[in-house]
Amino acid sequence: MHAKMIAAAVALFVACERPVDQAPPAKLAGVRVVDLIPASLSGETWQDAEPFLALYASNTKLMAASAFTPNPGGSASATAPIYVSDDGGDSWTLRNTLPSQAMTADITHAVGGNPPVLYAGIMKVPGFPLNELKTSDFLSVATMTLQSSRPDIDQPFVRTTDVANADRVYIGLNDFDAPEGRTATVDVSHNGGATYTSRRIETRNTMGQNGPSVRPAVAQDHTVYVAYFGWRSNTGSDVTSDVVVVRDDSGATGATPFRHLLDPSDHLPGRLVATHVTIPWSNAATLGQERIGSTLSIAVDALHSDNVYLAWADRVGTGDIYTVHVRRSTDRGATWSGDLRTLTNATDASLAVSTNGTVGLLYQQVTGSGGTSRWVTRLEQSRDGFATHQDVVLATVPATTPTFQFLPYIGDYNYLLTRGNQFLGIFSANNTPDSTNFPQGVVYQRRVDFPTHRLLDGAGAPVAVSIDPFFFSAPVLP
Repeated sequence: MHAKMIAAAVALFVACERPVDQAPPAKLAGVRVVDLIPASLSGETWQDAEPFLALYASNTKLMAASAFTPNPGGSASATAPIYVSDDGGDSWTLRNTLPSQAMTADITHAVGGNPPVLYAGIMKVPGFPLNELKTSDFLSVATMTLQSSRPDIDQPFVRTTDVANADRVYIGLNDFDAPEGRTATVDVSHNGGATYTSRRIETRNTMGQNGPSVRPAVAQDHTVYVAYFGWRSNTGSDVTSDVVVVRDDSGATGATPFRHLLDPSDHLPGRLVATHVTIPWSNAATLGQERIGSTLSIAVDALHSDNVYLAWADRVGTGDIYTVHVRRSTDRGATWSGDLRTLTNATDASLAVSTNGTVGLLYQQVTGSGGTSRWVTRLEQSRDGFATHQDVVLATVPATTPTFQFLPYIGDYNYLLTRGNQFLGIFSANNTPDSTNFPQGVVYQRRVDFPTHRLLDGAGAPVAVSIDPFFFSAPVLP
């Protein structure tokens, strides 16, 4: 989904619980928001979109993050960067360790093992093949090890779990080389990425491919859920799609995995959570300068795998651009609730479930219109299926500036995780240093002047506003 737009970009590169719908509290104690751009890159004006985050369970100080950030060495560089933190997200630096020219297209990553191992799936520049990568030391400057590669894929999405000291890696992706147009695929490894097997999860006819988003989620009992869009037909840029969830109860170790959840309508694998929804496919600046069409997230309660949440976006009516829906299953995906939340003009939904059962929903929504429109980034938490929820505004920034350099503008996805009594996540947004834009407060590493709302380079000269990735943490509802 990103290939042509990123190629052009590289060429150019030389608070308290409340009823739903009540006004949100202004501030919540314990929330952090941190701009990831390090001081050494204070002069950069790049569009650092589509961020992602990975946590190390064995060391709460260690984190890895990514975005469409170029190598500061320029377009001739043979590697691309990830962000690393060794102090729990208070500060971030770059490591140019990804084997990709100057930058990557799509990239996601996750941590497995003890000692920890960072696994990544990227679309390499140039050519955009899938690279499945690994490193046992993400703080090292050494290039990550290439484990597998192949062409003709989109949106690799990595999840991991550790089983008897043997990492299992699940990479959801859209594989255009899959037979019969059933492109929704999960690359599965049971040996720490030494070998991967491509598992096709679509069992129905498609319009020639599935949607680009294929999202795995893994519970501690090795139940694996995967959500995807079953694209069935199209009229122009409007795609008629099913929203589908598959499940495997043994970590996809069998000969025919992801066949444990059948739909009662046709008895085929893959529960049809919603059918015949309209996906407005737009690779143009459609919603606050962002394209739309692939918003999808799934999260399982790691300790109670019966409990799973799903979010996606579609068009509800003729006057609607894009609406996020949130639903829940409490019986392993066999039946699903109606919409628990519907959020108009929203995208980039990401779900996570804490160990105490609290669900977190991160999303970005356009409010207002025209020159006064804003991108608002929110984290919602609920203990009761969104009958009530706590709402925290992490950022509210102009939607019309800066002008997009390429698409995606802020990303086809952001990411939310949970650890202990915290939700931790990442999003991209306009980086103007204005306290009113960040109601919870914000910390910059790059040079800024808050009184004049200006970004500054290393010499103190003004720098144009751009898009930066922001890390955040927030306490989980008790």
